[in-house]
Amino acid sequence: MRYPCRRNGAIFPAKPACAQWDFCNIRKTYVRSRERTLVKSGSFDFNLFRSIEVFAAIVETRHVTQAAQMLGMTQSAASQHLKNLETALGVSLIDRNLRPIELTKAGIALHRRATAILAEVEGLRTDARRINAAPLPLLRVALLASIATTLAPALSVLARKTFGIPELSLFAGLATDHVALLRARRADLAVTSGELFEIEGLTRYPVMTEKFLLVTPKGFSGDVGDITKLSRKLAFVRFSRETPVGLRVDQHLSRLRIELPRAMEGDRSSVVMAPVAAGMGFAILTPTLLIDGLAEGMEIDIHPLPFTSVSRNILLVARERELGDLPEAFAARTAEVLKQTINHRLPDLPPDHYTLDSSVAST
Repeated sequence: MRYPCRRNGAIFPAKPACAQWDFCNIRKTYVRSRERTLVKSGSFDFNLFRSIEVFAAIVETRHVTQAAQMLGMTQSAASQHLKNLETALGVSLIDRNLRPIELTKAGIALHRRATAILAEVEGLRTDARRINAAPLPLLRVALLASIATTLAPALSVLARKTFGIPELSLFAGLATDHVALLRARRADLAVTSGELFEIEGLTRYPVMTEKFLLVTPKGFSGDVGDITKLSRKLAFVRFSRETPVGLRVDQHLSRLRIELPRAMEGDRSSVVMAPVAAGMGFAILTPTLLIDGLAEGMEIDIHPLPFTSVSRNILLVARERELGDLPEAFAARTAEVLKQTINHRLPDLPPDHYTLDSSVAST
């Protein structure tokens, strides 16, 4: 027997508990009952792999909202994936009464297997690509903002002519942005300044190591041998603490017990360089961080740091076994372009202030 809803005429297979029922409550009850029936019969229709992927992201971030952002979906969609997985398994995976999220015993057990499941699926995708042996229709590359303009033309030519890839999508940003792009699978590889050890299953190709320099206005005649005295004449223009470069410089100065007043800061190399070129301050930057500003015509002088040096690495990271020899070729081309650009823009740079990794220098 069928029972029409008095509210909107919808048909339900079971009679409600009271005469004046609410359509929404009846619908929810029916849907939940139907879900349980489908699970028991083994015909529950949902994306199991995607739900496991969402679950793994929730475990990693300990927040549904952050997991959703990492995977490029809404919070409600992530919550629904988690609910579907719990319904399919018939257990609760997280304790919703705790913040941040904590796993139940069943959740802990599933997470152990989820990592292996996701790795197996990635391996399957890789094998399928190899079997198909067709060129990628699109390659997505994340680049450090300071060198994105420099690398874009050369990498585009390499992708098209050497690997037959018709379309290249480039994302310029910070190393912290690259983490989110790779986790969400919105980038296939990244030319970055971080090792990204927080992401499993990556292969790393070192490109170069570069030392930080003291950067002053063109023609500045003051003492550059004492940074404390220098800071009394010029403002220290730095990257913000929220950027990897800014954090690295701040930590190094802190280790050396050098305290410099905070005056100006930015999150892009050309923004930091502009006040220096205008005669307003000095900065601590690497050779590649100078490229964009020099290309825009900014005039500056460079000097070795007047204290213990500090350096950073540039490397290319890609997922293991997914792109064949493409990452290695991209790393070698990146090193070649950066070397040519630095030599052109900074002909007076001391030779020991940047070194190419031996594996790419010989290619």
